[in-house]
Amino acid sequence: MSNLKAKFKSTRLFAVAALSAMSLSACGLFSSESRFDPVELTSYEQTAQGHLVWSQAIGSAGAHGFAPIVLGDEVFAATPNGQVARLALANGAVRWNTNIGTQLAAGVGTDGQVVVVTTRDGRVIALDAASGSQLWESKTSTISSTPPVVAANMIVVRNDDYRVQGFDRQSGELQWSYMRTNALLSLKTDTRMIVVDNLVIVPVPVGRIVALNLADGRPLWDIKISSAIGATDLDSVIDVVGLPVRVSDAVCANSYQGAILCYQGGSAQVAPQLKWTRPFSSSVGLGAYQNRLFASGMHGEVTALDGASGEIIWQDNELRNRGLTNPVYFNNKVFVGDYQGYVHFYEPNTGQLQGRISVGDSRAIQSPLTATPYGVLVQTGGGRLVMLGAQ
Repeated sequence: MSNLKAKFKSTRLFAVAALSAMSLSACGLFSSESRFDPVELTSYEQTAQGHLVWSQAIGSAGAHGFAPIVLGDEVFAATPNGQVARLALANGAVRWNTNIGTQLAAGVGTDGQVVVVTTRDGRVIALDAASGSQLWESKTSTISSTPPVVAANMIVVRNDDYRVQGFDRQSGELQWSYMRTNALLSLKTDTRMIVVDNLVIVPVPVGRIVALNLADGRPLWDIKISSAIGATDLDSVIDVVGLPVRVSDAVCANSYQGAILCYQGGSAQVAPQLKWTRPFSSSVGLGAYQNRLFASGMHGEVTALDGASGEIIWQDNELRNRGLTNPVYFNNKVFVGDYQGYVHFYEPNTGQLQGRISVGDSRAIQSPLTATPYGVLVQTGGGRLVMLGAQ
């Protein structure tokens, strides 16, 4: 089956194990039509050369829910086999690398002082960021395949039953729990929470983003990113995906079977107001640079949009159905990874495909790409961190 197949998980606990592994076509259920197959790599005039900055093994395998975090000149990451590591961002030197002793479901969350991961058996574990030693662990309501986030006094976990829980940063004791009615199915992909001042911004699988008070979990406001397009359970899958990005005076997000929307304004008590929206379906997050947005569509269409209006500047289909990652901007190029372990780069103003480079692993890149001062950081399907550049 092609890598375009979108994976879903059920919010009904008794069906999680069965449905989380189910593969469905994003365009036609169980369809074997060739138009859904990934295109082969094509020849083109190479106008830029990719290069390896550094590569470091931190564990084995990769999966959705695992995203490296860059803080200053340090990078923190985890792998499904239980490894959690801290490395030097400049050269990949390992500061520490510890094994939790169990399979992980997601990671990492960190503020540079505490590092947090979740396990396949429904626990949240906090480590000391300086040494990697364990500080505490607590039970969650169920497995959590969304990376946790760390705030000043609270660690927040979004579980796969879509209950959001706040744990005391020092002791690990449960402080609050928030839950709302959700769709029966959701997309198995990378979804991220963010902390802004005294709020935690949480995507929920009904096409909405909700702002919760960090102190007690009270909902303060929510905004719509997408609406269901039909009456079936599959039609209701409208997850907000990736990490919201800032473009000029707006914050933008996208969704599966939905749209890209940009909002502006807002505060702890007042929801931001819609600036513009454009229909677009994606299973990965957005990229941004100055007043421009970059997006990877469900069919592999790499797209640049004007951040002020949402108008499409260019769109390329050379990577059709290749299971693309989120696009990121670095060194006047737009980088995007694919299901065979290649990273491709585009000229950001024209959309010209300039070159590609292998990360040294033919497995799919499932973790989001991250732009850093040293290059584009990739967590591979084999559990390595790879820093890439292009000139």
